[in-house]
Amino acid sequence: LWTDDKGTSLGSGDTLALSPTMVSPTDTVICVATATDTGGGTGTDQTSVTVENTDPVVTSVSISPSSGVTTSSTLVCSGTATDADGETPTLTYAWTDPSGNNLGTTDTLTLTPTDISPREDVTCTVSATDGFGGTNSSSTSVTVENTDPKVDSVSITPNTGVTTSSTITCAATASDPDGETPTISYEWLHGATVVGTGASLNLRPSWVSPGDTLECSVTVNDTFGGSDTGSASVSVENTAPIVT
Repeated sequence: LWTDDKGTSLGSGDTLALSPTMVSPTDTVICVATATDTGGGTGTDQTSVTVENTDPVVTSVSISPSSGVTTSSTLVCSGTATDADGETPTLTYAWTDPSGNNLGTTDTLTLTPTDISPREDVTCTVSATDGFGGTNSSSTSVTVENTDPKVDSVSITPNTGVTTSSTITCAATASDPDGETPTISYEWLHGATVVGTGASLNLRPSWVSPGDTLECSVTVNDTFGGSDTGSASVSVENTAPIVT
C-alpha cells in the first residue's frame, strides 16, 4: 500500500508512478508491506522516501526590438518557463551592460546615452524560481547601433556686403543623439574648386570676381563612422570704382 504523509492512498501495487497531481516536492511517500501466512497471521513493515524538488527551466528569452536598437530605444524582454512539478515559476528580469553593471530589473528598459554606447551589447537575463527554492536562468543580448550625428546649422559671416577682398567665416553647429561631440570640418568651394579647408577664407581679386558664389560645405563625424553634411553660400558683390 502506498500513501502520502497525510494518509492519502496513492496505490496498492509494488510499483507506483508519481505525478505532480499526486505529490509535491518535500512530500513523503510511504510504502507499507503486509505479509500474511497460511494460518491467517500478518505482519507489516514500511519505508518512505521524500520527493525532491525539480528546478524550473527557462525555455525562451527574447528582446524586442532585436535590431535597429539605439541609445534611446525602449526594449522589452520576454521569457517563458516550465516546471516539471506542475508549478508556475515566478520570472524576474535583469538588464546589464557589457561590464555587468545593472541597468534595470523589470521587463522593460529605456536606454539613454549615459547607460550605453553604440556597438555595446545590452543583455537581458530571465530567472525562473519555483515555490521550493529551485531556480534556472537564461539570457539573450542585442547590440546597440550607432546614430549618425546631425548638422543643425551652417552660417557665413558676413553674409552681405562681401567683396573680392573680404574675409568670410563659416560657423556650424552639430548634435549627436548618442551623446558624443561630433568633429566639424569645413571646405570652401568656388564652383567645383576647393579654395580652403578652414573655418575662415580670405578672398582675393586674383581668383574671385563680383557675382561669384562661394559655398561653405560642412561635414560632421562621430567616432563610430557616422556623418552628416550641410552647407551655406554667399555671393560676392561688386565694389564701385574710385576716381583718384
